[in-house]
Amino acid sequence: MAGSFWHSSHYQQWLLDKQDLLRERQQDLKVLSEEEYQKILIFFANFIQSLGEQLKLRQQVIATATVYFKRFYSRNSLKCIDPWLMAPTCIFLASKVEEFGVISNSRLITTCQTVVKNKFSHAYPQEYPYRINSVLECEFFLLEMMDCCLVLYHPYRPLTEYFSDIGHEDTLYPLAWRIVNDSLRTDVCLNYAPYLVALGRYQYYFC
Repeated sequence: MAGSFWHSSHYQQWLLDKQDLLRERQQDLKVLSEEEYQKILIFFANFIQSLGEQLKLRQQVIATATVYFKRFYSRNSLKCIDPWLMAPTCIFLASKVEEFGVISNSRLITTCQTVVKNKFSHAYPQEYPYRINSVLECEFFLLEMMDCCLVLYHPYRPLTEYFSDIGHEDTLYPLAWRIVNDSLRTDVCLNYAPYLVALGRYQYYFC
């Protein structure tokens, strides 16, 4: 693990230019508008959030899974691997990387089935089709694509430090935290260093 963000693979390999992202998405943008594409990414970020909450994961685990998901599709078409499979795969890998504890195979699949049925049946009316063997196979593709660059730096720590410095944690900090969570629905986690994401949320209130 890198001792600092500036020596990490996150900084050296995974801060992506907006134009690079747009170029990589050209295959999907032949059939989708950019707005439609972004809505699909938001939809699956919400799906990952729902899975994580149902599994009672820490928010940092959910955030890591969401960034993994965005990294994969920053280099691959949505048609490459079904996002309905990639989403729980990212949750599965993130829970191990963030040392939350390995989610049991049966619990992961059962939770996917429950969440899809109860919250996403309007988008996926049939029974959730994937089983743990598919998740394990998909995990290898995800690891290979990310070149095993698994350690992430999130905006939560710098956000906490910014608010601690000014002593306003009790009033505005929870709202800023939620806005950082919402930023995972956008590309900012791919485009900007985490301290800049945190600073942007901080300045929203004080500038």
